[in-house]
Amino acid sequence: MKHSASARPRSRSANAGFTLIETLAALAIAGAVFAVIAEFAGRTLRNWNHGAATIAVMEMLTRGLGRLQIDLDSAVPMSPPGTDGSTVYFAGNASAMRFVAATGFGVGNRGVELLNISAKADNDDLMVVRERGPVLNPATQFSDPVVLMRGRIQVRFAYRDSSGQVTDTWGNRPDLPSAVLVRVLGQDGAPVFPSAFVLPVPVSLGADCLIEQGDATPPHCGGTGTGAPNAEAPQQTQPPQQQRPDPQEGQ
Repeated sequence: MKHSASARPRSRSANAGFTLIETLAALAIAGAVFAVIAEFAGRTLRNWNHGAATIAVMEMLTRGLGRLQIDLDSAVPMSPPGTDGSTVYFAGNASAMRFVAATGFGVGNRGVELLNISAKADNDDLMVVRERGPVLNPATQFSDPVVLMRGRIQVRFAYRDSSGQVTDTWGNRPDLPSAVLVRVLGQDGAPVFPSAFVLPVPVSLGADCLIEQGDATPPHCGGTGTGAPNAEAPQQTQPPQQQRPDPQEGQ
């Protein structure tokens, strides 16, 4: 009886020892699993933040470039006031451009105004700002600034002529560029996108054609500037072919 009674406490202490070891092992495994989960969650969060930032940049560029494309769609080859009419009002360089657009909000019956698109530094960010003003020469007071793009980026403009040549400047020319190229770069100067965004300038009418003329259309509204349709060539009428005599006639 004494032997059996003394065996029971030994069995209980042995079971208690195994339970403590199992608990320590479970805690070690749980810690390792938690470390793996934490690392995976951190990597996922970083990827999600990077993806969210990329989507935000794409949305900003889409809105800004879309607004700029609408303005270029309204560009008209208008000569600066007080000039001989040999050049159109479009001046551009790598960081800014200025042109006349038929937005419908300008003063007068033509509804044209001068738009100024420029890249400006704002602390560590860069802003692409759209401003508007009356078509005056030589000075124009711009107002109503609207931020088209903003971020830690660089924006460079370039201009394509009707022959496909690209230049960093445009001015004192008789026509508008056929397209405006917009390059988006990072702060280090590396391209954010592999190629530039191409914004066409589909000019078909001159500024004088914007005046309401009723049913009568001025003869000089056949189109001016790059992208203007050519005048239709007169159709050449072919002389009537002589009829060949029927060999059966006269028989």
